[in-house]
Amino acid sequence: MNYVYISYSRHDREFSDRLSGNLSDAGFSLWRDIEQIQPGQDWKKALEGGLREAGALLYLSSSHSVESKWMDYELQAILQRGIKILPLVLDDAGAGRLPTAIQHIQWVDFRTDYEQAFRSLVAALSGLRHEGKPERKPTPKSKGYVFLSYAKEDASFVESIRSFLKERGYAYWDYEESERNYHGQFSQELESVIRDAAGTLCVLSPAWKRSTWTDREYFFSLEVGTPVFLLKAVDPGPTLSIAGQPYIDFMSDRSQGFEKLERELRRKGL
Repeated sequence: MNYVYISYSRHDREFSDRLSGNLSDAGFSLWRDIEQIQPGQDWKKALEGGLREAGALLYLSSSHSVESKWMDYELQAILQRGIKILPLVLDDAGAGRLPTAIQHIQWVDFRTDYEQAFRSLVAALSGLRHEGKPERKPTPKSKGYVFLSYAKEDASFVESIRSFLKERGYAYWDYEESERNYHGQFSQELESVIRDAAGTLCVLSPAWKRSTWTDREYFFSLEVGTPVFLLKAVDPGPTLSIAGQPYIDFMSDRSQGFEKLERELRRKGL
């Protein structure tokens, strides 16, 4: 494949939107999460597939990217394949804190003159350019992903949540479907995942309460400002960590629970 994979922080979404539109108009095929990942897909698995088939990676370096552990993961995955990498510097922090592995690569400076920088980028990517504008197949776009915090005992309930998210236009990020290993870099990746999520859905139950990690996912979501929605699937009993917090009740009437969740997502602007 010869598409260009764009690695960026969601806080640089506006720049990424402009860049991807310009590159597409210039004849390049692109892979960008918000466009290639469809509603209802596992976000992590889809990203890994995109990385495997990329012909080049654009690393959007900024004050936000330096905090993104997932961008580090994307970069390392491409480095292992020996694929072309082009750093794009968006601000002074991006210039000063490029990852060590790509500091030796000539970067494209977008801090001042966008048009000139874009021409330099197109020249550097010339080998990946198509003769005509690539055909863009109409596919449903994802609004982003929702982080699912739950215990494996509640997996059957979570299936209905996934269906709901698909209808709402969201993908999901689910660490119960992957092997959990919260040591070292993986725990840092989890921080980045929660930080960049559109929201965190906590599926409350006795199993959720017993888990050693769901509490941390909940509190970290609050700390970084990711909207949290507490979904009461099974009564967890008195629980100190969420005492006094509003929740959405799915126990008595599941359809009413989803209606309320829909309203709460809208209220949060999601």
